[in-house]
Amino acid sequence: MCRLSLSCLLVLLPLVCAGADFMSAGLTPEELSARLKTAQAPLVIDVRKPWEFNIGHIPGAINIPVTELEQHVDEFNNDNGVLVYCINGARTLEAEPVLLNAGVSELYHLEGAFYAWIQSGLEVEKGPPGK
Repeated sequence: MCRLSLSCLLVLLPLVCAGADFMSAGLTPEELSARLKTAQAPLVIDVRKPWEFNIGHIPGAINIPVTELEQHVDEFNNDNGVLVYCINGARTLEAEPVLLNAGVSELYHLEGAFYAWIQSGLEVEKGPPGK
């Protein structure tokens, strides 16, 4: 199996959720980046598969694939809210109802998804968490 670099994935990946109706409030990459440097930082959850997360993710994000989200909902207590993201928004749309049904009251999504974060030139962490 061939592994593609992050830049190749971004070139090949269509933005299928550009006009989607999210259930949560959106934060731009710049807004999230600013919040992450304050005491009001939300818990950031990347709902992609681990191999995608390891290629690159928002610094400090935790990786819980959307298919495993329901098993972890009791871990999402954060006074500053929870932000969920994926590469293009499709899995974010799947994750939102799971998190809202679990009682996450302050839920956000990343506007433009991780693709927009990368395009904004913001820091991208590579490898598994803690590396």
